[in-house]
Amino acid sequence: MGDQTPGTVVLTGGTSGIGAAAAQRLAASARRLIVHGPQPHSAVLPLLDEVRNAGRAEVVYAPADFDRLDDVVALARQVANLTDQVDLLINNAGRPGAESRQRSADGHEATLQTNYLAAVLLTERLLPLIPETGRVVHVSSATHLSAHLDLDDLEFERGYQPAAAYARSKLALVAHAVRQSRHYRPGIVSVHPGVVDTRLLHAMFAVQGETAAYGAANVIHAAQDPSVPSGAYLDESRVAESAGQVRKASFRDHLHQRTMALLGPWLDDSSAQPDPV
Repeated sequence: MGDQTPGTVVLTGGTSGIGAAAAQRLAASARRLIVHGPQPHSAVLPLLDEVRNAGRAEVVYAPADFDRLDDVVALARQVANLTDQVDLLINNAGRPGAESRQRSADGHEATLQTNYLAAVLLTERLLPLIPETGRVVHVSSATHLSAHLDLDDLEFERGYQPAAAYARSKLALVAHAVRQSRHYRPGIVSVHPGVVDTRLLHAMFAVQGETAAYGAANVIHAAQDPSVPSGAYLDESRVAESAGQVRKASFRDHLHQRTMALLGPWLDDSSAQPDPV
């Protein structure tokens, strides 16, 4: 995508924190901005007004609850009904690790589903709409550097810890970007946006952080800087080394196989073509 003005941008988790700040910046450059959030449309009207006032982009809101993978499929179909090309997909939606292990509506460990499975599913469903010049950005976290993802316990049934659940899900995102960079025509990267002062940060860590605008700037840099190679992991604005586990091809391949098996029921008809009118 380079540093060109993107045509259509899909931004998940765009109603709070880094996502809301990124939405305002993208509204000034994109022609169409599809903002996803978990809330009903009526609950985010003031935010959408702010985003529209920040630029000339056509702003469309697309609600979906990532606790349900059926909602992810519905989101992909809504996007396909709106446009025949997605120039930039930013998978920003995320949740902190719950205090105690929780299952999603689909039976998966909830942090893994929202932060990883939903992002991979949406990417796979939208891939036919993303041109060779497009880009996919996974918003990850430097916490992945301290994580270890047990592929025999992907759902974290043993020894669950909230911060570890979050870090494991972000490690999986980084691994997905690295592996798929060799298979996707568009560029795909992952980025740690910084330690940012959001509700998500304070849900798990007793630290202060940078502003949401700071994190958004790093995400947009990952999306638009033509010098960032596909498969790269960025620590804020710098290409950095990812976790050792991610750098093992056997781990990446095994994780991919497990992920596709888990997502199988939602990958049928994965072209995400528009619904009949």
